[in-house]
Order: sequence, then structure tokens, then C-alpha cells
Amino acid sequence: MVVAVLAAIVVGTLVLTDNSATVVAPPYPHDHLDNPHLPWLWGYGFQAIWTAMFILFAIQTFRAKKISMPAMLFLAGTTMFWIEWPADWGSYLVYNREFWTFTGWTSTWYQTYTKPVIAIFGYGIFFAVECVILLKLVPKVSALLQRAVPKASPTVLLVVSAMAVFYAIDILGERLMTVAGWYSYVEAVGPKWESAHGTLSFVWPAIPFMLFAVFISLTLREDSDGNYPNEKLFKVHTLTPGWQRESARLAVWIITMNIAIFIAQPLILCVGRALFLHDSVYVP
Repeated sequence: MVVAVLAAIVVGTLVLTDNSATVVAPPYPHDHLDNPHLPWLWGYGFQAIWTAMFILFAIQTFRAKKISMPAMLFLAGTTMFWIEWPADWGSYLVYNREFWTFTGWTSTWYQTYTKPVIAIFGYGIFFAVECVILLKLVPKVSALLQRAVPKASPTVLLVVSAMAVFYAIDILGERLMTVAGWYSYVEAVGPKWESAHGTLSFVWPAIPFMLFAVFISLTLREDSDGNYPNEKLFKVHTLTPGWQRESARLAVWIITMNIAIFIAQPLILCVGRALFLHDSVYVP
């Protein structure tokens, strides 16, 4: 029921901000996005990777009769793709239009014009990888900091570690994709990293995105019984182990991650642009 309500809100939001029938295509930054590198990876590779991951996670889940956390964030992350378009509006991002896009869905009301289908698959892959990083790498970095500064709060060190690791990986990933000409922050805010095929900002949307990483890192901390705080909030841990409980866990993580990413990305970015930044001919 809760997931259905959330889905209705998402669909309603997109419908209410859709002016596709009357919108005129904005100017396209040919100087950045013409002749992208490795178009096959963007066009077909990510779909193949996503499908392979889905099959592997499905086999793992049915064998273990439990959804692993990487699988959980993979599935929940896939459902978050809808926030991409308004987040792109808030950060002046334009996608390469040579790839497979949602035909007819070209609204520019608080959304970027070109909307690639690959975002669905990319979100699942990205957050499955991020899950492993947040579960494995961030705690190790935090432990190293704890040994260096033993009197510091473990929570503070976890937050600092999550922000630093997530920021570095996010910037590196965006650098690779902008260099490839898959997309570009055409009017990058603040300090930026430019290339012949694309530009990215070091602060916008990267810094607001770190809020999401911090929240998820804190949410991924288990208690002594192996329960996560968001699952305890919804009383999922009281259910009898089985598929009903696993379905409830998945629903809770979908809700958790969608709310967190909505606040950290489109909400902050769109409000920030509307209040403090400028209009754009490329992302009107």
C-alpha cells in the first residue's frame, strides 16, 4: 500500500510537470555532445549489465531465501530513476540525444529535455556498487580514522568517511561520463572540470548528493540483532522470516531511498536554482 501511494505520488508529480505537448526543443550543445565515445556501452552495455546483475541477485535471493543488502539497494536504486530529470534541471545537465530516449516525454517544466531510458538501468547498477562501497570501504576508512583519532565520535567519523569516499567516487564517475560525451553540465555551477566533450561541477550537484550518502551510511548500521533502523521503524523485524518479510523489507528500502534521494537531489537542486541561480537556454 505504501509503495503504491509513493508510486502514485511519483507519477502524479511527473504528470503535473509535463508540458511535452507544447514544449519547443531547446538549443542543443553540439560542441559538447556530438560524437560521444563508447556509444555502445551507453546504448546497450548497461542494459546487459543490469540484466546480468538482476539474474545473479535473483538466484542468490531464492537460494538464501533472503534479499542481500547489495540486491536490496540494486532493486531500490532502480526505482529512483524518476528523480533524474528534475535533478538535471536543478544542475543544468543535458544528456546526449543520440541514445535511446523516452519518445514524447520531453517536458521542460523543472526537468531536462532529453530523458534517456538508460537512467533506469544506470541507477540500479550505480547504487548496487555504492552499497558495496558503503558497506565495505566506508567502515574501513572510518576505522582507520578512529585509530588515528581515538577520542572522536564513531558516528562523526562514519559521516566524514561516507562523505569523502562517496564524493571522490561520484566525481570520478561523472568525469568519465562527461569526458565520454554522454552528458554535460552545460552551465556548471562553481569550480568545474572541463573537457572537449563535457563539463562537470565540483559542487553542484555533488555536495547535496553527499547528504544522501551520509543518510544511507547511517541507515546501513545494524543493531546487535542485525536489524536496520528503517526496518525497525516500520516494524519489519517483527515479521516471521520468509517472503512476506523480505517483500516488506524491500518496500521499506524503496521508500527510504526514494525519500532520501528526493530531498538530497531534486528538492535541494530545484529550489536552489529557482532561488539563487539563473535561467538557461539549454535547460529552460
